[in-house]
Amino acid sequence: NIANEAYRRVWTKPISTYASNYNLFDISLAPLEENIFNKVKSQLKVIEAGFHHKAIIAQDFGPYKLDLTNAIKFGGGFDETANGILVETRKNHKDWYSALKKLIQNPEMISVLQENLYNTVKDKYSMESVTKQRKDLYLNLIKLKKPELCQEKMM
Repeated sequence: NIANEAYRRVWTKPISTYASNYNLFDISLAPLEENIFNKVKSQLKVIEAGFHHKAIIAQDFGPYKLDLTNAIKFGGGFDETANGILVETRKNHKDWYSALKKLIQNPEMISVLQENLYNTVKDKYSMESVTKQRKDLYLNLIKLKKPELCQEKMM
């Protein structure tokens, strides 16, 4: 029974129930291994975790560095303005464990990271914001190709 397990490996679900995975845990892990496949992914796991008010521990590379700031300070302190925990690949053998242990033993840190990550993504990746960014991008592309069309659309 997955509801009673401390660690849950949650497999992908159909699109109609996909987001329900986030109801099964408090801390999201993404990804556990540094490789080329994981380096070229989008930051969707970060965005999803944020919108679902989940804390995240992620590798310190590629897409995970776009929106995450590391809460673990040099020496083991905790930055209450940060929104995630980033693990360096060279420290994989110990930092995944220590990050999870720190959060499990300090549930208030989970709450801080959940709220901070939500605040990071809620406006930046809202449908309104993303739609405006795409519109601006498309208008710039048109402007490069046919500047006269862009002027008509903007008026």
